Amino acid sequence: MKGRTSLLLFLIIATCSSGSAALTTECENATLADIVFLVDGSTSIGNSNFQEVRSFLRSLIKVLDIGPDKVRIGLAQYSDETVQEFLLKDHTNKKSLLTAVEKLPYRKGGTKTGEAIEFLLENYFTEDAGSRAKQRVPQIAVVITDGDSQDNVTASAQLLRQHRVIVFGIGVGAANQKTMESITNRPPERFLSSINNYQDLKTLKDRLLQTVCVSVQDQRQALADRFGDTFFLVDSGISLGQFSIFKKDLLKLINELNVGASSYRIGLAQYGQEPKTEFYLNTFQTTQETLAAVKRFRLAPQPNRPRNLGRALKYASTHFFTREVGGRAHQGTPQSLVVVSGGESDDYVSEPAQKIQNAAVTVYGMSAGASVKDLMLFASVGYAFDSPRLLLLKDFLMTEQKENITEDCKGANVCDIVFIVDESRSIGNDNFQLVRTFLHSVVSGLDVGPSRVRVGIVTYNTESTAQVYLDTFDDKDEVLQFIKILPYRGGGTNTGAALNFTLKEIFIEEKGSRNAKGVQQVAVVITDGESQDKVRDAAINLRRAGVTIYTVGIENANKTELEEMASHPSDKHVFTVDSFTELKPLKLSLQKVLCENIIDRVTSVGTRETSNREACVQKDEADIFFLMDDSGSIENLDFEDMKTFIIKFLRTFHIGPEHVRVGLVKYADSPTIEFNMTAYQDARSLEKAVLGIKHEGGGTETGKALLYMGKHLTSRDHKVPEYLIVITDGESSDEVKAPAEQLRAQGVIVYAIGVKDSNKMELEEIAGDPKRAIYVNNFDALKSINNDIITDICSEDACRDVQGDIFFLTDSSESISEKDFQKMKEFMKSVISKYAIEQTEVHVGVMQFSTNHNLEFPLGRYNSTDDIKLAIDNMEQMNEGTLTGKALKEVSQYFDASREGRPGMRQSLIVITDGEAKDQVKGPAEALRAKGVVVYAIGIADANTTQLKEISGSLDRVYVERNFDALKDLERQVALKICKKDCQMRKADIIFLVDSSTSINPSQYENMRKFMESVVNQTTVSEDQTRFGLISFSNVTVSHFTLKAFDSKLKVLAAIPDKKPQEGNTYTGEALEYSLEFFSAQHGGRRARKVPQILMVITDGEANGYLDLKETSDALRNNGVVVVSIGVKNASIHELKTMAGGDASKVFYVDDFEGLETLYRNMSNVFCIKGACEKADLVFLLDQSGSINISEYNVIKDFTTDLVNSFDVSEDFVHVGLAQFSDEPKDEFYLNKYFHKEDCISHIQRMEHEGGNTYIGKALVHIKNYFEVSRGSRREIPKILVLISDGDSHDEVREAASSLRDVGIKVFAIAVGDVHPLKLHQITGTPERLFRVRNFNDLANIKQKVVDELCPNIQPPPACSIDIAMGFDISREDRAPGEMLISGHAKLQAFLPEIVRYVSSVQGLCCVGPDPVKTNIAFQVLGRDGQRLYDTNFEPYSSDVVLKVMNLQMSGPSYFKAALLKSFKEMFKVHSKANVKVLVIFSDGLDEDVMNLEQESELLRQSGVSALLTVALEGTRDPGQLQMVEFGRGFGYMLPLSVGMQSVGSAVLKQIDSVSDRECCNVMCKCSGHEGVRGSRGPPGSKGPSGQKGRLGFPGEEGFSGERGRPGPSGPQGLEGCPGARGHKGSRGFSGNRGQGGADGLDGVDGEQGLTGTDGAQGERGEPGNPGIPGIRGEAGLTGQRGLRGDPGEPGADNTSPGAKGDPGNPGLPGLSGLDGGAGGDGGLGNPGPDGRRGSVGQKGLPGDPGDPGLQGSPGASGPQGSRGENGGRGPKGLSGFPGPQVGASPHHRPPVFVQLNLMWLCSKPDQHCGLVVLQ
Repeated sequence: MKGRTSLLLFLIIATCSSGSAALTTECENATLADIVFLVDGSTSIGNSNFQEVRSFLRSLIKVLDIGPDKVRIGLAQYSDETVQEFLLKDHTNKKSLLTAVEKLPYRKGGTKTGEAIEFLLENYFTEDAGSRAKQRVPQIAVVITDGDSQDNVTASAQLLRQHRVIVFGIGVGAANQKTMESITNRPPERFLSSINNYQDLKTLKDRLLQTVCVSVQDQRQALADRFGDTFFLVDSGISLGQFSIFKKDLLKLINELNVGASSYRIGLAQYGQEPKTEFYLNTFQTTQETLAAVKRFRLAPQPNRPRNLGRALKYASTHFFTREVGGRAHQGTPQSLVVVSGGESDDYVSEPAQKIQNAAVTVYGMSAGASVKDLMLFASVGYAFDSPRLLLLKDFLMTEQKENITEDCKGANVCDIVFIVDESRSIGNDNFQLVRTFLHSVVSGLDVGPSRVRVGIVTYNTESTAQVYLDTFDDKDEVLQFIKILPYRGGGTNTGAALNFTLKEIFIEEKGSRNAKGVQQVAVVITDGESQDKVRDAAINLRRAGVTIYTVGIENANKTELEEMASHPSDKHVFTVDSFTELKPLKLSLQKVLCENIIDRVTSVGTRETSNREACVQKDEADIFFLMDDSGSIENLDFEDMKTFIIKFLRTFHIGPEHVRVGLVKYADSPTIEFNMTAYQDARSLEKAVLGIKHEGGGTETGKALLYMGKHLTSRDHKVPEYLIVITDGESSDEVKAPAEQLRAQGVIVYAIGVKDSNKMELEEIAGDPKRAIYVNNFDALKSINNDIITDICSEDACRDVQGDIFFLTDSSESISEKDFQKMKEFMKSVISKYAIEQTEVHVGVMQFSTNHNLEFPLGRYNSTDDIKLAIDNMEQMNEGTLTGKALKEVSQYFDASREGRPGMRQSLIVITDGEAKDQVKGPAEALRAKGVVVYAIGIADANTTQLKEISGSLDRVYVERNFDALKDLERQVALKICKKDCQMRKADIIFLVDSSTSINPSQYENMRKFMESVVNQTTVSEDQTRFGLISFSNVTVSHFTLKAFDSKLKVLAAIPDKKPQEGNTYTGEALEYSLEFFSAQHGGRRARKVPQILMVITDGEANGYLDLKETSDALRNNGVVVVSIGVKNASIHELKTMAGGDASKVFYVDDFEGLETLYRNMSNVFCIKGACEKADLVFLLDQSGSINISEYNVIKDFTTDLVNSFDVSEDFVHVGLAQFSDEPKDEFYLNKYFHKEDCISHIQRMEHEGGNTYIGKALVHIKNYFEVSRGSRREIPKILVLISDGDSHDEVREAASSLRDVGIKVFAIAVGDVHPLKLHQITGTPERLFRVRNFNDLANIKQKVVDELCPNIQPPPACSIDIAMGFDISREDRAPGEMLISGHAKLQAFLPEIVRYVSSVQGLCCVGPDPVKTNIAFQVLGRDGQRLYDTNFEPYSSDVVLKVMNLQMSGPSYFKAALLKSFKEMFKVHSKANVKVLVIFSDGLDEDVMNLEQESELLRQSGVSALLTVALEGTRDPGQLQMVEFGRGFGYMLPLSVGMQSVGSAVLKQIDSVSDRECCNVMCKCSGHEGVRGSRGPPGSKGPSGQKGRLGFPGEEGFSGERGRPGPSGPQGLEGCPGARGHKGSRGFSGNRGQGGADGLDGVDGEQGLTGTDGAQGERGEPGNPGIPGIRGEAGLTGQRGLRGDPGEPGADNTSPGAKGDPGNPGLPGLSGLDGGAGGDGGLGNPGPDGRRGSVGQKGLPGDPGDPGLQGSPGASGPQGSRGENGGRGPKGLSGFPGPQVGASPHHRPPVFVQLNLMWLCSKPDQHCGLVVLQ
C-alpha cells in the first residue's frame, strides 16, 4: 500500500509540474537580466492585498536564476514618496532576496507614479546601483499599481523607455487603462496585464514570467555586440613609405579592436596581377597571434605586371567572407573590406565592387597613391579616403552607424505600411534575428510618425498575430526598440491566412488605418518558403481593398507564389534573395523602390492620366472594339474588374458618332455582341451599357470570337484608326493565329491582354507584336495597365507635327553590363521611332559619357530614322567611371546654332544613368536648363534620386527604374512627354476671313486652304469644343458656313471650298465689319459662355475699301473678338498691326503662299488663347516665413500681382481676397474689399515681410472664414484657394485642407524649392492642382499654366431631355358611339389636365442647375384590336392638345395588352432621342395574362425606356397587378398611383423627377420633403353658363340616417326586395394636422424594385474552419540517468621540430660604391652594413665547414581549445517528504482512500500547479 501511495504522489507531482514545463524552459534561458519592481504602496491597497503582492513577488523570484552574474532584482515602493527598498546590487542570492521581499513594509499614502518612474531612472538603472546596461544586459521594469496616478506619467515613462528599459505593467482593479498604456512598452497586449483584484495575481504569474523571460532573451540577442569581420586587401605595388604607414596603423588598429575569435576578426590579402591571401578571418584566435602575423607580412610586388583590382574583388566576394573561413554574416556581423590602392586598376572594378557590396560588405577605399576618383569606382558611397591611415576607420569599424531617413524616403512621408513576417520553424532563431535586423533597417529609413508614416507588424506561422497595429506607436524609437525584441515562435506557414488577417484586423480604421482619408496602404510580405494554404484569393482581396503588396522571398520561397501575391508589375513589387544574409543589402533596394512608388502613385499617376487625356483629345477619330472573355473560369468580381477597365477608356477619349466610337463583344463558347459602334453616342450612355453587361460563363473559343470580329470592325465611309482590345483569362480551345492575322491584315491594331492562366505565346499570336501583348497575374491588376495602352494609342497623334531637337546623353560606365547597354540602345531606337525624323522636323543627337565623353553624332547629321538607328547600333561602350556633370557641360554646346542646334525650337535632353555621379551635376544642369533645354533624367538601379532631380529640375521629369528591363515601359511615357504641346486649343469660336481678291491665283488659294486645314487639324471640332466658320471677301463678302453649321472636323474640312471664291478688290474694312455679326449667338457664337472668339484674317495686299481698318477691328475687339492678322507677300505690315490692335504676337507674315502651309507651327500663342474666367471667388494664401528672404518675397508679390492681373476683378465677376501666414495667419483683405484689380494690386505691393515659422495647417483653418457670405463670398460661384509656400508645414495640414475641400473649395498649391509632394498632395487632394518650381525665379514660367488651371472650367450642365408618353386603357364594353375617351371617369376628367400640367416641367435636377427642364409630352390611343386611333409627337405642354385628347371620340374599348406596350416601344424608338423616356398609362386593369405583360414590359425596358408608371382609374380590377408590370420607379415603387389619390399630379411628377435624376445625374436615391399642409378653400368662382343637359348620373352617395321615428302599427309582412346597389366609396377626407414625431421605426423603407437576376455563379470556397481544441498534454517522460564521465584524452606530443622557413624580407636599397681603402688590420666584428651593389659573378668558392647548431626555437602556439562537452542530463526530482506528525488528532480525520481520491481530484484539472494536501 505504501509503495502505491509513493507512486501516486510521484505522478501527482509530475502532473503538477508539467503545466510550467514550457515556462521553465524559457526562463532557464533567460539567465541574465536586471529587473526592477516598482510597487504601488498607496493606502488604497490595504494590508491583505499588499501581502498578495509580497507572495506574488516571491513566486516570481523563485523561478528566476538569481545571482550576481545572472538575474539581479531591485525593488522600489512608492506612494506620495518613492522609497528605495533594495537596489540591484543589494541581494546576490535567492535566499536573501526572498527574505527581503517577505519583510517588505507597507508604506501607505498617495499614488505619484510619474515621480516614482523618474526615481527608478535616476537611482536604479545606474551603474552605481548595480545596473549592467553598459555590459549589454537587458533592463526590465515591472510597475504594479491599483489606481490612477496623481501626477503625469507620460514624459517620465517615455524617458525610461528611451534608456532601453523594457517596461511591463500590472494594473489592478481601478487602474487607469490609458495611463497604464502610456507607462508600458507597446503593444499593450504584450506588456500590460489588467486584473480585477490582487487575488488574481497568482493566476498572472506564469503569463507574466513567460513574457518577461522571452523579452529578456530577445533583448539580450538584440543587445549582443556584433563586433565585425574586416578584411584588408593591399595593393602589392604601393611604395615602401606608404606600406610602412599602413602596417603601423594596422598594428595599432588590431590592438584597439582587441581582435579575437569571439570579438573583431580580421583577414589580410594583397593583390597585383593575382590576389594572394595572407590569412583568413579564422586563421588566428588571439590579438597576439594576429599582431605577429602582420609583423611578418611583406609585400610581394610584381613589376611590369597589371594591377588587377577587379580580379581581386571578384576573388574577395567568393573567398574572404564565407562561413568556412570565419565569416559571420549569418550571425548579423557587419562585414568590411578595406582596399588600400596605389593607383588605377588595369581591369574593370565597378561590377565586381557592386557585387561584393550587394553581399552586404562595406567597401572602404584607402589611397596609397590612387586618386579619389579611382577609389570612388569601387568604394561604397562616402567611404573613399585620400590617405592610407587606417586609424581613420576606427570609429566606422567599432561604432554601429545610426540609420537615418534615406534621401529617397524623405518625400514618401505619408503612408500606412504593414510588414507581414513569416516566423515559421524553417527560419530558426539566428535567421529570424537577421529578419529583425532587416526590419529595423527598413523602418529606420522611413519618416515614421502618427501623421506621417505609420507602421504595423503581423507575424504568422499557422496562426497570425498582430504584434503592432498602425496606431500602436507614436514614437519611431519605440517602434525600432520593439522590432529588436520581436517575438519568434516557429510553426507552419499559412501566408494566405495572414493576408486575410491583415485585411480584416490591421487595415481598418479602428486600428489606425487612414485608407478612408486617402492615405496609401502598403503591405510587405517577408517569407522563406511556400505557403501551406492558398494565397491568390487572399492577395486579390487585399489588393482590391486598395493595398499595394510587395513580397520579399528568401531562400526557398516560391517565385510564382510571390508574384501571385504582389501588385502589378511584379518586377517593381517582388524581391528575392538566396539567403538571409542577403537581406541587409536588399534593404536599400526595397526602400528605394517602396518610397519611389509611394511618391509616384501620388505625383505621376494623376499627372500621367491628365497627359493621356490631353494627348487623346487629338485622337479625333477612331473605332475601338473590346472583346471580353465571358468564360466560366472568370468570377463575378473579375468580370467587374474588366468592366471598370473598359469604363476608364471611355472617360479618356472624346466619344461621339463623328469622333471615337466604341463597340463591345463578349465571348465564351460563341461571341455575343453587346453593342456595336453606332449604338451609343456619348460616354455616359456607353458607361451605362457597360455596367449593364451580365456575366454568363462558358468555354473559351477566342479564335471563333476573333473571326466574328472581322465583320463588325467595318470602317466608316472613310478610313479611321481601328483598334481591338482582347481581354482573356485562359488558353483558347481553338486556333487564334489565322483569324488574328486576318484582322491585322484589315488594318486593325490588336492589343491582347492576358490574365491568370492565359498563354503568353498565344497573346503574341493575337497581338502580332510583343509590345502589344500584355500579361497580368490577376484581374485586379488591369487598372494598372490602362495608362500604358492609352498612351500607346494616343502617342502617334500627339507626336504628329512635332518639331524640335532631341539629344540622348547615355551613361557608358563599366558598371553597365553588355546586355544592359544593348537594352539602352533599344530604348533610344524605340523613342525616336515615334517622331518624323526630317530636315525640318525632328533632329536627334547622341553622346555617351563615362569618365570622358564620346559624341556619337550631333543634331542634324541624320535625316532618317533608319540612319539614326544604324548609328545607335554601332555604338561601343566606353567602360570607365561616371562623371555626369562633366558630360552635361560638354553636351550643352551641341544645342547651340553653331553646333547644328535650333535654339528657337523645343530642345530636349534625355539623360540615362545607372549610378551616382562622381562629380557635381547641379551647376551644369542649371546652366543647360537656363538655355531653354528641357531635361529628362532616367535613373536605373543605383542612380541617386537627388542627383536626378538636380539634373532635370523637376520631379515631373524624373524616372527611376529598378533595372534596365523596365526601360521598355518608359518608351511611350517619355515620347509622349516630349510631344506634349505647350498649348492646346480645347474650346474656341474661330472664323477664317479669307482674301479672295484678283491678286490671288488658284494655286495660291490652295496654299491658303491647306493652312486652314492645318489649323482645323490642331483642334477638336465639336458642338461643345471648337467651332469654325468661313467668310471670303473681295468686293463682296460671302459667308460660306457659320459657327453652328458643322460639329465635326471632317464636315468642316469638306466644307472649305476647293475652288477660289468670287474675285475682286480687297475690301478688308467692309469684311471686318461684316464678320462681327457672325460671332453672335444667332450664328453659333458662344460669347455669353466666355468661349474665346478669334477672327483669322488672311490677306496678300493692302486694303482698298472705304471703311477704316482701325475702327472696324476695334469694334471686334470691343466685343471680345481677338483679331489675328496673317499677311502674305505684298500685305502691309502696318495694316496687319492695325487689325491686330498693335499686338505683335497676333501678327504673322510669310514671304510666299507656300509658307502658309507650315505657318500653324509658329502660332502656338494663338492656340494658347483661353477664355476669361466668368465668375470666381479667388483667395491667395502667401507664405511670409523666415526661410524666404526679402528679394524672394518680392518675387512672390510680383507673381501674385501677375495672376490677379489675368482676371476680370469686379463685383459681378471675380472677387479676390488675400492673407499671409507664418507662425500665425495675417488678414490682408477679404473678398468684398476691392472690386477693381488696380486696388488689389496696390495693396499687394504695399505688403511687408515679417518672417517666422511655417504653420500651414493653422493658416488653412483660418482662411476658411474668407469664404463666408459676410466676407464677400457668393453662393453657386466657384471657390478657389491658392497657397504659395516654400517649405513643409510645422503642423498638420490634412484635416484643415480636407475641411476646405469638403465645402467645395478647390485648393491649389504652388511649392517653391524641395518641398515634399505628399504633404502638398494632402492639401490639394489631387496632383493636378499642385505646381512645383525649383526656385522663386521659376514662378514666372508657370504663370500662364496656373491661370489656365485656376480659371474654373465651367462645363455646360449635362443636357437632360425628358420625353413622356401617355396612354389610356379604358375597357368599357358598353361605350355608346361618339362617347369621349374619358366618358364615365369623372376623376380622370377632373385630374388629367392637372397631371399633364404638373409634369410639363421638372425642376431642381441636381446636375442641370436651377432652371427647370421642360418636358416633351406625347399621347397615343389604341383601339380594340391595337390599331392606332390617335397619336401626337413629343412636344412641349399644350392645354389644347390635352383637351383634344380628352374629347377624342371612341367607338369601343381600349385594352392593356402586349400590343399597347409594343406600340409605345416603337413610338419611343422612332420619335424620341431624349435622355429620359417615361411611359404613363392610365388603366382600369390588365386585360391579358400578367406573365405575358411582364415579359413585354422587360422588352420595353431593354429598348431604352427609363420607366413605366401606371395610374389606376376608378373601379380598377385588381390594382395590385398593375404594379407588377411597372419598372424604373426607384425606391417609391411600393406606392400605388391612382387617379383619385390626393395631389395625384404631384405624385406622378415626383416619380418622373426621381427617374430623371437617376438617368441624367446618376443620383440613385432622392429624398423629398413631406407633402405640404392642404391650403384653405378658395372663394367660390363666378357662375358659369348653363351647360348641356347631362346624362343620367350615377346614384348619389348614401345619406345620413335620420332620427328614429315613432313606431307605427305593424303591417303585414311584404315580399323580400332585391338587394340595393352598393354605394360609391366616399371621397378622401382632409388631412389632419401633422402629429408629433414618432419614435424611430424598426424597419427601413423597402429598396428599389430590382430586376430578376440570372443565377449566380458558384460561391467561393469558404474559409478553413478554426482549429480544434488542443488535446490534453501527454505525461512527461521519465528523466534519463546521468551519463558516465568520459575517459581523459591522450596528451599531445611535444613539438620540437622547427617551423617552415619564413619568406625572405624585402631587399633594402643598395648603397653607393665606396672608394677602395687601404688594407687595414683585423678589426672587431662590426655592425652589418647595407647591401652594396651587386658585383660581377665571382668564381665558385670551396664548400665551407658546417655551422654550429642553432638555438632551440620557442615552443609553438597552443592548440585551439577543445569543444565543450555536452551537459549531463538532469537528475530526477526528489519526492516531497510527508508532513510531520500533527499535534492532536482532528475530528475530521478520513480514511486514506479518501485522501488519495481528493488529491487526484485536485490535480486532474489541466495546468493546475499542486502541492501535497493532507486532509484530516
